[in-house]
Amino acid sequence: MIRKMQLLFLFAALGGTTLFAQQASSVKITPYGYVKLDSVYDTARTAYGDLSFWALPKTTVGGGEEELTFSARDTRLGLNITGHESGKVKVTGKIEGDLFEEASTANKYSPRLRLAYLDVAWGEGWSLRFGQDWDTYSSFHPSMVDAGILGNAGHLYGRHPQIRLTKDSKVGGDATVTVKLAVQHGRNGANYDGDAQPDENAAASPSFHGSLAVKAKLIGAKQSTFTVSGAYGREKVRGSANPGTYQSWLLHGGVQLPLHDKLTLQGVAWTGENLDNYLGGVGQGVNVAIGTEIKSAGGWGQLVYIPSRQFQLGVGYGIDDPDDAELSGNARTFNDRFFANFFYNLTDKAQIGVEYSYMRTDYALPSQDQVNHRIHLGAKYSF
Repeated sequence: MIRKMQLLFLFAALGGTTLFAQQASSVKITPYGYVKLDSVYDTARTAYGDLSFWALPKTTVGGGEEELTFSARDTRLGLNITGHESGKVKVTGKIEGDLFEEASTANKYSPRLRLAYLDVAWGEGWSLRFGQDWDTYSSFHPSMVDAGILGNAGHLYGRHPQIRLTKDSKVGGDATVTVKLAVQHGRNGANYDGDAQPDENAAASPSFHGSLAVKAKLIGAKQSTFTVSGAYGREKVRGSANPGTYQSWLLHGGVQLPLHDKLTLQGVAWTGENLDNYLGGVGQGVNVAIGTEIKSAGGWGQLVYIPSRQFQLGVGYGIDDPDDAELSGNARTFNDRFFANFFYNLTDKAQIGVEYSYMRTDYALPSQDQVNHRIHLGAKYSF
């Protein structure tokens, strides 16, 4: 009943935006989002079905067995808020949610907050953002049908509450340099010592993030993007076999390079440790049993070809490789994924996507290694 009330409240809020805009003439609220159906066939069960991170071992119920998943929980609803200006200061905001919160059955979805922030902009390219947004090190994503977008298979990302300072500067003709510095909290909800307090909260310090992005026209009319970024945070574990403070750090680089007006090469490479809540280390951050952070390295690359407004084709590969020496038990020791997809735009707002993935997840026990062939059909209507 509570979940139904939450959904009704969310849809009512969207439906009432026109009235609200009329009452506050200085504010413009614009709804956006999409409705999406995902239909997925896997030859081996994955975590977690309609969006996939890794293939489950045979020791998990249904591990190694085929699975069919239908889902509409990647449906997304959002509001863009604009209009507040005072002199040279402009304030905007965004609220965005989907239905990916865990639910007991496939047709009883629960709302999940994705983005919720206000942005204060002033002067020549300065802005401050307060609220929940994409992590600062993350600058772009692979183009995929699967909403998991290579999480735990080479692509690091997350959305967390933060305070972020941004400075955009023009350099030369069409080139721009963007510097972002942020403090954020809620790096993860890990509670290794079982004391009912997230270990990051116990550390009593935020995570620090920074990025540098350069955009310039190198080939053709489209801009190329080069990014260097990183993050650092801490977690404090009490009362376990190995209590103490555990660090999390990340070095991250990315590139989007248009090779032609219709062909783009994009990808990232990274290294770090204790990256589970950034969807790295194949979901493994700290090994408390031996008292160490888990190092990992990985990345992804993709070629995207757009021959016309109706068609898009892509092929890519992602890899996440934790350090085996810092793992124990039947840990996930390796995870990679090859994928190829095709998108067809029925109209400007309606799209059909088909994606094939070859997923391989290795475990400390070789007998549990798993391969999955995944066929994913997605149908989306945007507004």
